[in-house]
Parts: sequence; C-alpha cells; structure tokens
Amino acid sequence: MEILNRILGEIKITFLHFKERSKNKYYGDRFEEWVVKSSNISKDGSNNSNFWKLLEWRGDKYIEGYRPLSSSSPDLLMECISDKSVFYTSQERIAVECKWRSKKNFFLDEKCIIKYEDYISSDEHKYPPKHLFYVFGFGWSCDNPEVVYVIPAKKLYNYSKEKHKVKFHFRKEDVDRLELFDDYKHKNTSKYLIYKPATEQSNI
Repeated sequence: MEILNRILGEIKITFLHFKERSKNKYYGDRFEEWVVKSSNISKDGSNNSNFWKLLEWRGDKYIEGYRPLSSSSPDLLMECISDKSVFYTSQERIAVECKWRSKKNFFLDEKCIIKYEDYISSDEHKYPPKHLFYVFGFGWSCDNPEVVYVIPAKKLYNYSKEKHKVKFHFRKEDVDRLELFDDYKHKNTSKYLIYKPATEQSNI
C-alpha cells in the first residue's frame, strides 16, 4: 500500500508539472501572437502605413535538455520600414523577447540574458539589432494580456560582454514592484506597442 501511495503521489506531481507547463506554454504562445499583432507590423513587408517588417519569429523548442541554437535568440527580430520615426531610421533593427507571466514580476534569468545579449552582439549579423526589448505581459482576459510593459534591456540591467556579467538596476526583492517601470507601461489608449529606446543607462 505504501508503494502504491508513493507511485500515485509521483504521478500526481508529474501531472501537475505538465499541466502548469502546458498552461504557461499556451499563454506564452498566445502572448507572442498578441505582441506581433500589436506592433504595427506589415503583413507583406511593404511600407504602407506600417512601421515594422518582421524578419524572424522564433519559438522555444526543447525536450529533455535538447534545444536548437536558434533558441538562444530573442523571439522577434524586426526592421523599421518607416521614414517617419522619431527613434529609428529606415532599416534599423530591434530584437524583442516576449515574457508572459500569470503573476506580476520582472524576473529575468541571467543565463537567458547572456544568450540574448551575445546574440545581439554577434559578428554573424550584417545588420545587428540596435536595441533589445523585453515585453512583459501579466494575466490574461478576453483574448488580451491584462497589463503590458515594453522595457528596453538597458533599463533593466547592464551587460558586460567581456565578462559575461549581468548587473540589474533593481534588487531581487523589488522584482514585483510594477511602479519602477510605470514609464514603460503600455497605455490602452494606444493602438500599437511603442518600442522607445533607453536614452541612458540609469539605476532605478
């Protein structure tokens, strides 16, 4: 009986693990789709009234520790196709990493940051992305995230490529303080997400 109870307990834990993983994957994928549709991206790559051309859209694929090298890159790579931008010139590129959370927090894994930053600064890029953004989505209701923040990486941390070191601009215990990034909260009155680059690196 003791062995049976232990087996049933392990099965329950495994079920809950995969249930939570499936839930996070489902909403994570839906959030990525929402970000793409909310970023004023051209559907055919032409410059009409759109602002961005979507060059790459990569999803995280992995199983039991196996993952492709493409998983080291941020989710989206976009190129400016507008000549009316205040922040970008035509053909400048940005990278975007989408982070959906059921609970409100700005936690980032340092290993993932290093992968993204090394991708951004890689010599393999003929036209390297000028900026990296993290788009955080919290909660989900009526086919939309409840709250969204579009934050330049430089406002979250400093990164030393030589040392492969990340220095956050906030303490670990402040990871859920949303007011720290009020300036980067997406306003519901705005139709599209705004990728405003950081003007300077500053501690929060």
